[in-house]
Amino acid sequence: MSLVPASKETYSHQPDAHIDELINIPGYDPDLQPTAGETRKAKMKADLCILPFIVVCFCFLQFDRTNIGNALTDTLRADINVSNSAINMAQTLFTVGFIITELPFNVISRYIGPERFLPITMLLWGVATWSQIFIKNESGLIAARFFIGALEGGYIPGFALYISRYYTHQELALRYAIFWASNSFAGILGGPLSIGLLSLGGRHGLHGWQWLFLIEGLITCFLGIVAYLYLPHSPIRPKTFFRRSYNIFTTREASTLITRVLNDDRTKAQQAQGRHQRQSITLSDVHSTFTDWRLYGHLVAAFLSMLMISPMNTYAPSIIKSLGFTSLQANGLNSVGSAGALLLSITLAYSSDRSQERGIHIAIGYLWGAAGLLWLALAPDPSGKWLLYGGVVWTQMGMGCAQAISAAWLTTKMPERKRRWHWRHAPRYTRGLIIAASCAIGAAVIILLWKVLYHVFDYEDNPAEKEQAGPYDPKREGGLTRREMTQGGC
Repeated sequence: MSLVPASKETYSHQPDAHIDELINIPGYDPDLQPTAGETRKAKMKADLCILPFIVVCFCFLQFDRTNIGNALTDTLRADINVSNSAINMAQTLFTVGFIITELPFNVISRYIGPERFLPITMLLWGVATWSQIFIKNESGLIAARFFIGALEGGYIPGFALYISRYYTHQELALRYAIFWASNSFAGILGGPLSIGLLSLGGRHGLHGWQWLFLIEGLITCFLGIVAYLYLPHSPIRPKTFFRRSYNIFTTREASTLITRVLNDDRTKAQQAQGRHQRQSITLSDVHSTFTDWRLYGHLVAAFLSMLMISPMNTYAPSIIKSLGFTSLQANGLNSVGSAGALLLSITLAYSSDRSQERGIHIAIGYLWGAAGLLWLALAPDPSGKWLLYGGVVWTQMGMGCAQAISAAWLTTKMPERKRRWHWRHAPRYTRGLIIAASCAIGAAVIILLWKVLYHVFDYEDNPAEKEQAGPYDPKREGGLTRREMTQGGC
C-alpha cells in the first residue's frame, strides 16, 4: 500500500483484488486522490443541492399525512359528521395502506429508479390529498386516508437508499437525521401554514379545512413534477430530456463521491451507476433477510416507538386546543415541539456520528418521548394549561428523533396498532398516553438489548465486516442484497 500526503483522503478499504470489478463503473477511479478540500466540496454540494430538496419533498409528505390533525381543530368533524372512532379507523387504514405498498414500491423503485418512481407517487398522493375537499362523510374520509397512505408507501426507504448513493456509511446517520428531521421541519412550518389556510374558511364557498387540503395537495403535485425533472440518477448520470442534460456535479466531484462510496461499500456498485436493477428478488434474498436476527430488534423497537408518534401526530393540536387555547393558537403552538425535536434529533445524530455509538443514543430518544407522555398523562388535573402544554412539547421533541440513527445502524449491520385513543378518554387521553409511554420504554429496552447482542455476537466497531470479508461475487451486483432490501426502513 503506497503512502500519500496526509492532506489527501485515501481509499484503501477494499482489497486490490476487487478493483477490477469496479473499474468499469462510470465515475469510479481507483487512482483518484482528491484533497480534503475537494472531498468537502463534493460532499457539500450533495448536502446543499440534493439533500435539502428531498427534505422539502418529505415535508409535504408529512403535511399530507398529518394535516388531518389541523383539520380537526376546524369544522371537519361537524361538516362531515365524523366520529372519533371513524377518525381512528381512517388513520389505522392510512397506516395499513402505507405498510402494504412499502415493499412492492421499493421493488418498483429499484426497477426504474427511486428518482423516477417516487416523484410519480408524490404527484399521485398530492392528487389524493386535494381530492379530500370533496369528502362528504366518514366513508369518504376513510377511503381518502387509505389511498394517501398507500401512495406514500416506499417513499422513506426509497429516498434513504437514494441518499446513500452520495455518502459513506460513517456519514449516513447525520444525513438520515436531517432527512428524518423533515418531520420536525414540517411541524414547525405546518402550524403557521395551517393557521393561514384555515383562516381562508368561507371564501369561495370552501371551509378552512378544505383550503388546507387543497393548497397543500396542489403544492405536493408541483413538487412531484419538479422532483422528476431535477433529481439525477447518480452523481455522474444526470436526467436527460429532449437530448439535453445538466449535471449538478463536475466530473471530478462525481468521481470523488462515487469512488469513496464504492470503496466504503462495493455492493453499491449498481446504485452508483444509477442503472435500473431489473434482477428479481430471489427466495434466497428473502430467506437470508428474514432469518437474520439483527433485523428484528430494530423492527420491534421502531414499531413500539411508532405507537407514540402516530397518535400524537393526529391528536396533538386537539389536545392543545382542549387545554384552553383557540383553534388558531393550538395550531401555532403545535409547532414549538417540532422545533425542539429538530434540535434534539440533529444533536443526537451528530453526537452518534462523532462517537460512532448508536444504541445508547437511540434509547435516549425513545426515553425522552416516554417521559413526555408520562408527564402529560400523570400531571394532576388542576395543573395549569402551560404545564400540560409543556408535556406535549416534551413528547413531540422525542417523537422520531432516534429513528434515523436506528436506520443508519441497521444499514451497517445488515449486509446488502391498533389505536388506543378513544373519545371517552378525551381531552387528556391518559390511558392512551400511558400505553404509548410504555411502548416507547419497551423500545428503549429492546434497542439496549440489541446493543449488548452486537457486542457479543457481531462487530460493533466495524459494521458489516463479516459479510464483506467473504469472497466477492460480481453476479450479485445487479441483485438485491439484504442491506439494499432493508435500507432506511423505519
